[in-house]
Order: sequence, then C-alpha cells, then structure tokens
Amino acid sequence: MADLLRLPGFRAFWLANLISNLGTSAFVLAINWLTVKQHGPAGIATLALAYGLPQMLLQLVGGTMSDRINRRWLFTLTQSGLLAMALLILAASLQGMVPLWLLALVNGMNGLIAAFDTPARTALVTDLVQPQQVSVAQQLYSLTSSVTNIFGPALGGVLLSLGPTARSHEEVAFAFDALSFLPLLVSIAWLPRGSGATGLSSSGQSFRASLQAGLELVRVRADLRTLLLLLALVMALGMPFQGLLPVFVQRHLSAEGGHTFYAALMSAVGLGSFVGSLLGMGLLERIRAGRLLAGATAGLAISVLLLSASNVVHWASLSVFLAGSCSYLAISTDNALLQAGTERDMQGRINAIANLTKGLQSLSLAAAGYTIHLISATHRFGSGYQAVQVSLAIALLAGVFWLWPRLHRLQLR
Repeated sequence: MADLLRLPGFRAFWLANLISNLGTSAFVLAINWLTVKQHGPAGIATLALAYGLPQMLLQLVGGTMSDRINRRWLFTLTQSGLLAMALLILAASLQGMVPLWLLALVNGMNGLIAAFDTPARTALVTDLVQPQQVSVAQQLYSLTSSVTNIFGPALGGVLLSLGPTARSHEEVAFAFDALSFLPLLVSIAWLPRGSGATGLSSSGQSFRASLQAGLELVRVRADLRTLLLLLALVMALGMPFQGLLPVFVQRHLSAEGGHTFYAALMSAVGLGSFVGSLLGMGLLERIRAGRLLAGATAGLAISVLLLSASNVVHWASLSVFLAGSCSYLAISTDNALLQAGTERDMQGRINAIANLTKGLQSLSLAAAGYTIHLISATHRFGSGYQAVQVSLAIALLAGVFWLWPRLHRLQLR
C-alpha cells in the first residue's frame, strides 16, 4: 500500500479524490436535508428517481466509452459538468426556497454525468498502477470513500450550522462542494495521456459490438453473473436505508435541528464503512470471498431491521454503524472480485454493468419514498417508514439464502 502512495500520479489522484469526496458527502447531506425539509418523503423519492433513471439508461454507454476513448479527456469533461451543477444549486439555494423541479434537475444531471464519470474514474485507477497492484489500488481508492464518509457528513453538519440564524444553511455546504472540485481538476495533469482507447476503435470494432462484447462476457461467466446479482440485491434492497435516513430523523427523532442528528447518523455510517474497509483488507486473505459476501450482506439486512426498531439516536447510531460496515464490506469485496476477474480492456464495460446497480438503488429508494408518503397520508400505519424498511430487509435476507449455493464457491483469483 505504501508503494502505491509513492507513485506521483496515483498519490495526486488519490489525495484529490479524498478532498472531492468530502465535498460530495457535504453536498449529499445538504441536498437531502433541504429536500426533506421543504418537500418531505415524496421529495426524496423524486430526487432519487431523477438520479437513477439516467444511471440506468446511460451506464452501459458510459462504460463502453471509457474503454474506447481517452479516459483523461472524458474525466476532464465529466468533472467540469459536475462543477457546473454544484454552482447552479449554490446559486439557487442563496435565493431561499428551492423548487423541487430544480433539485430534481440538478440531481438528474449529476446522475447522467456520473454514468460516464464513474466507470472512467474507476478504470483510471487501473491505468495508474501495475497489473499486480490493481486489487490493492482499488481497495485503497475505495478507502477514500470510507474516510470521507466519516468526516464528510460531520463536516456537512458543521457547515449547515454556520450562519446568523438557527436554521440549516445548505448554501454553505454547496459552496464547499464547488471548491472541492478544484484539486481533482488540477490532478488531471498527472493522469496518463493515453488512458483508455484500448484499441477497440483502431481495430474497427463498432460501438455496438463493444457493448455486446461486455454483455456476452457476463453471459458466459457464471461467477460474474453471481457477483453482479448480489451487488444488485445489496443496492436495491439494502442501501436505500441510507437515502431514507433524513425521513427517519424527521419522523422519529427531531424535525427541529434535525440536520445535526442526520449528520451524526451519516457519520456513523461512514465510520462503519471505514471499519468495513479495514476488515475487508484482512478477511479476504482468510475467508473464502463468497462466504464473506454472504455474511456481510446478511449482516446488512439484520442491521437495517435493528434500525427500523430504533427510536433513540444512540440505538440508531449503532444500527447504522453496523449497516455501514456490512454494506461496505459486501460492496468493496464484490467490486474487487469483479476487477480482479476481468481483463483490462473489458473493465470499463464491466464497471458500467456493475454501476447499473446504483440506478437500481435510486429506483428502489424512489419507490420506498413514495410508498412512505402514501402510507403516511392514510395515517393507518404511522409514518410508513418501519413497514418499508422491514420489507426491504427481509427481502434481502431471502436473496442471500437464494444465492448461497453459488456464493460459497466464489474465491479471489
């Protein structure tokens, strides 16, 4: 790991991502709290739907492009677009009430850009290191997300509290997010100029053929199908707990000053993710990977069940800590296995297929938010939060039992 940080290009990219992820964490905290405060659970659902649809529709296209064109150029373009969206939401928040359509527009554009940015960014990590360093580099790269998921929400909570009044000040967090893009844009100078464009275009292979080649690889590889299916279950049934946390805080803890509770819970999720990242680096060498995946996924489901039964911040913090640890362990192990088991010239497309699950997470979160809104409107089942979360967690446990015969045979290559 220390050897990787001695590489100037990898070190610059890693540090810039660390700062950028802090800004992203503060942005997510701010836009979610602003939305639930002004528009309720239905607003959270609309936000998730706006992000998830372009993810689902364009992820495969983005992954294929990251294998066909210069990733350095593509990454520059996507980061510039994300910065523009950060400046737009900052300007809107300074005006006071932000209409739901504008919040959805910004989140939708972020989802569209991320469909191209995420596979390119992940593949750039591979371009910066030697083949034998790829698995460790991906784990170290993922560690930036874990660290910033701890401190990002805490920082976001502090930023929301800055201002002359007691209300939350989302515009301060949005300003920090915009500034956090600058180091990442500067780090582009260290990226390999020949990143991507792996020869698909020069060999005459069409865009459609490139896309079909990625899908065909998944069709013939049972291990890849199992990994992608497990990832889909985790994202669709387990991870919505995180997007629903502002609803949980508003309905079960406190609406007034609730952004501080929300920030605390998000930091607990991040701390759990950090612990999960440390466990993952050691457990992959000692436990068969498929069994580790199954155990982590089941742990996530049980943690969500505990959260749904919590009515004080202390138990809720413990529950989301466990959920963060288990979810990170499952997702990072799954991604490491996908990267290690895929040829370099196919990684962009496989990354894109894997990242389709983020669209599933958003669509599932949207369905959950609208369901909570409808149940709450009838006043028959309380807030509706518990009914939705328990249903998702039980479905995730059932999915683990269903996949167990295939999971327990998987091992790191």
